[in-house]
Amino acid sequence: MQKSAIITLQQALKLNANYVDGVLNTQTLAACTQWLQSNGAADTGVNWQSWPPQRQAVLCLQLCCQQAGVNPGVADGWWGPQTAFAAEQLAALQQGSQVANWRDSFSTPANPHLWPLDRETELRAFYGEPGSGLIKIKLPYPLRLAWDTNTTVLSTQCHQKVAASLQKVLEQVLQYYGFDAVQQLRLDLYGGGFNLRAKRGGSSLSTHSWGIAFDFDPEHNQLKWDSSKASFARAEYDYWWQCWENEGWVSLGRGRNYDWMHVQAARL
Repeated sequence: MQKSAIITLQQALKLNANYVDGVLNTQTLAACTQWLQSNGAADTGVNWQSWPPQRQAVLCLQLCCQQAGVNPGVADGWWGPQTAFAAEQLAALQQGSQVANWRDSFSTPANPHLWPLDRETELRAFYGEPGSGLIKIKLPYPLRLAWDTNTTVLSTQCHQKVAASLQKVLEQVLQYYGFDAVQQLRLDLYGGGFNLRAKRGGSSLSTHSWGIAFDFDPEHNQLKWDSSKASFARAEYDYWWQCWENEGWVSLGRGRNYDWMHVQAARL
């Protein structure tokens, strides 16, 4: 759990200011247990008492979000993108800002390939160990490196289980837009694929570690930008997202309204 999220949790628990420090200290963990016992954690239907203290703390934060009217996803004690976004929303509410729910009408994309949830246990079970199962595929159109637009690549690495799907998406994009429009819309600006690393601001592995996540045009779709700033939120990109979502790929932008550059073959 990120330091900022721990501070949000500590404030939700109404801890003494001396203990609001972004650390899962003894006082915070004890307050989590007490809060869970007093606020209907039994209704989650899970045996949370047997969980490690850190997972109990995440569950506590998720339920605090729910209580404040913010959707953290499934209350399961696991830290992930949806919980992280909900924590940011709760923090904004604590500061007196009104945060609108993002796309209440947004429907979860189909999942024809049965991509797993974005959790390490599920990802390992489905894709294997991080960095395994990688193959090189030829791209339907050249991609310019976002950090060096004078360099183009004609192939990339990805996990073998997503290779055919990835190629299908990009082929459909090229057929629909044509290469000139692909360049004009910056759909050929490649921000990266396989990268064995932790999630930004977290300790768990990024989906990039399995070669199942890709970033596009990061300069115009920055991590914390919402739909008011991100170019990929505009109407001309609707078909781009339709191609991905028909194959079950998930956009953090479309689903959570941040990190619009990112798409992954893992469910939120």
